[in-house]
Amino acid sequence: MSLICCFDSCSQTLTCQKLLATVVRRKHTCTYLVQLDSWRDLTRAFASGRSLLSLSGRLQRSLAETLASAASCIKDPEASAQYLRDLMGPVAGCLVENASRSDLKSVAQQADVIYMVCCLLERLRGAARATQPRTQKVLFEMAHTVMNPLLTLLEVYKNHSTVVYMILKFVVDFVDGQAVFLDAKETSALVSFCLQLLQIYSSHNIGKVMLSLSSSLRNESQAEKYKDLRALLRLLTNICSKDLVGFLSDCGGEGSPDIAEVIYIGLDIVTPLISLDLLKYPKLSRDYFVLISHLLELYPEKVAHLNSDAFTRIIGSLDFGLRNQDSDVVERCLAAVNALASYNFKERLGGRGRLNSQLMESEGSNGKLQESISSHFLRLLLQILLFEDFRSELAGYAADALLPLLFCEQELYQRLVHELLDKQQNPTVKSRLATAFHNLTSSNNLSSSLDRPNRQRFRKNLLSFMADVSGFMQIK
Repeated sequence: MSLICCFDSCSQTLTCQKLLATVVRRKHTCTYLVQLDSWRDLTRAFASGRSLLSLSGRLQRSLAETLASAASCIKDPEASAQYLRDLMGPVAGCLVENASRSDLKSVAQQADVIYMVCCLLERLRGAARATQPRTQKVLFEMAHTVMNPLLTLLEVYKNHSTVVYMILKFVVDFVDGQAVFLDAKETSALVSFCLQLLQIYSSHNIGKVMLSLSSSLRNESQAEKYKDLRALLRLLTNICSKDLVGFLSDCGGEGSPDIAEVIYIGLDIVTPLISLDLLKYPKLSRDYFVLISHLLELYPEKVAHLNSDAFTRIIGSLDFGLRNQDSDVVERCLAAVNALASYNFKERLGGRGRLNSQLMESEGSNGKLQESISSHFLRLLLQILLFEDFRSELAGYAADALLPLLFCEQELYQRLVHELLDKQQNPTVKSRLATAFHNLTSSNNLSSSLDRPNRQRFRKNLLSFMADVSGFMQIK
């Protein structure tokens, strides 16, 4: 097995990505495999030898993931942990050594140094993807030793897009794998590290290159130049996961980082780089709206404290997303609007309403106007539901977003309905439309509550409404 590097590229790929991965996934086979001298030779060659460095980065990552996954097949917990330390300890140590070189700045741009750093990052990323209950602690220890060195490397390689991307992707995969296992102390350390990473990224304006390229993008393959931006979006989404948020909320003490602060710092970095043109690229668009929906569902109150530019960017992107051709994107945007509107309604019930101070530009019957966020989205959703190509399979999500908007803006809703009815020249259409609007808010004993039963009733009302008016409006 230690002769992998002597194979041709096709054989290397089959061995690293197929053969070894397959046998390790079979637990009984793997339990026998890790006891073989040939397997020990392979792990020693990986950990300390240089021969396997000739493999491509992708294969280094696959091999690291496979070898690290095998630790879970070692029955004795101590032996399993030691296996993983012997396997990945030298890799982490080598990265620390490279980042600690006194002459790092003078040699960092040399091809062999960059290649070594990239190989080490790929291996660390592969191991991070092998995180399982038995391997989590050791892998966290390994990652903890390289956190500060990674920040050093990000500073040094701020203008080298490949290294920046690999650092980000390692952190993305590491946070993703570790989130469900971390205790409060580990969570605090990880979130603090992510905050420092984002601050360094921001301080050097690493994203400036992407802005200058945005006008030249023409297809999905060219959009891959934005892969570090996508990695940042995924990192923020992983930090925003309920596992990390819940842990720090329950256990956070003095000195614990504020996850919301970390996410909003990241959002401040990312959103200026994302134009509406960029959101036309499916991969980037999905990553962005997954983050925005998670963020607004968990921290809707933070929107009230955003500066005007940040607020306008987020709301403007939701406007764009609600008209997207991708159903998943529309669903995410409706969930985000639901979160904002529900929060706003509850705040109003409590005599608060800071969100109302944030104004948006909308298209009214007499031209453009400035109005509250709930007024803006009520007007927009009714426009989309009645006059645009809205997919009926998303009606449930639309109902969940529309209900709190109706509660917040009852007067505006009545005014919009009257304006629409006044425009109808056909008496039959006008009568049917008036009945449909009446039933939308009156049928099924609808109440002024956002509890689950009332939401279910309103979902039925909206489905009936869409069926009633589909013959003479644009609903599909």
